[in-house]
Amino acid sequence: MNALLGELRMVKVLHQQSGVCLFTHQWKWNPHAHAEGVDALVMSFTQFAREIDGGEVVQVHFDPSKTDKKDRSGSSPMPSSSGGLVMISLQNEIVQAVLFHDRTTDTACIALKAFLQRILERFSEVFEHELELLQPQLQTSATPTAEEVCQLPKLSY
Repeated sequence: MNALLGELRMVKVLHQQSGVCLFTHQWKWNPHAHAEGVDALVMSFTQFAREIDGGEVVQVHFDPSKTDKKDRSGSSPMPSSSGGLVMISLQNEIVQAVLFHDRTTDTACIALKAFLQRILERFSEVFEHELELLQPQLQTSATPTAEEVCQLPKLSY
């Protein structure tokens, strides 16, 4: 795993229903980039996948710009020499773990996915009690599902 540390960009653990970020660690990420934007992006992908077929986001590839080579410090987490960025995502009933890493070999991707699986499992084990205690507060931040929206009383004008 030590050989893969150079590939790592950022890991996030988010509450599954609300999208509230519970943990973030950055290795190689622009410190001026807005964390909320990344959280919103992850939630958008997750919501989109649910609406399409009820599935989950597993992997997203981000290609570097071929036309814009100017320095966009503050707006991009990737150096211009990068071969692209990959986001992998795993989830359980309560949390979603997301790892951003440099594009790499298939073998390395398998190892990184196993690394993320271990983060998901350990986070859920170590913080099980805290997650239960926080559930009511996190639930109030959750975006309602389509089924919940349909059950809301109709507004009359």
